[in-house]
Amino acid sequence: MFVTYVRIHHGLQQKGDTMHSGPTHATAGLHPLDFIGDHLAIDFINTLRTPDGVLYDVFETDKDVRDWLFHAGVSTPKEPVRWPQGALLWKARQLREIALKAVEAMKAGKRPSLDTLNLFLEHAASHPQLVMRPGSKIEIKRVRGSRTLEEFLSPIAEAVAELLADGDFDLIRHCEGEECSLWFYDRTKAHRRRWCSPAACGNRAKVAAFRARVKANAN
Repeated sequence: MFVTYVRIHHGLQQKGDTMHSGPTHATAGLHPLDFIGDHLAIDFINTLRTPDGVLYDVFETDKDVRDWLFHAGVSTPKEPVRWPQGALLWKARQLREIALKAVEAMKAGKRPSLDTLNLFLEHAASHPQLVMRPGSKIEIKRVRGSRTLEEFLSPIAEAVAELLADGDFDLIRHCEGEECSLWFYDRTKAHRRRWCSPAACGNRAKVAAFRARVKANAN
């Protein structure tokens, strides 16, 4: 079951007749919080988030999903596959929900359900292909098909599987921001990362701490 989604256009949230300042929708370009997870699967999960306590979904159309995959560096077929309108969006949201529940289970020390993710992985057929790069360098590129939606999204499903199997869940953390829903993989040297972004929740925490000190000194 999915949550209710909010469409955001050009910095304004529209839900009924209520207007609220918010982040720019994906169709207007990348947002600073789009790729802060330090892992493809986590960045995918983070496409549904709550900046400033407002629910925001990067995925509102099939094109949004394709655009995000492009910016994430995920290779997709050059010729667009023609599925029914909204089918890719629905399938991407389904995979995201599967990934989120699995990560939450792992963080809680529970066993995640693997059946639904394995259904995606069953369609992860691919083959290697040699390509010539500038300077006569030969590289191996993995080529994927796109006959089904699951196959098209298989790079994400594989990234989620890799995270569950090999990820260090002591370093996979939830942002400490009070209303933030973002996750990240702490790859810092000291492993002391607390915030999704220093400019977002990190800055808000500093401002709140400063105001608390000022208030305490005033009393």
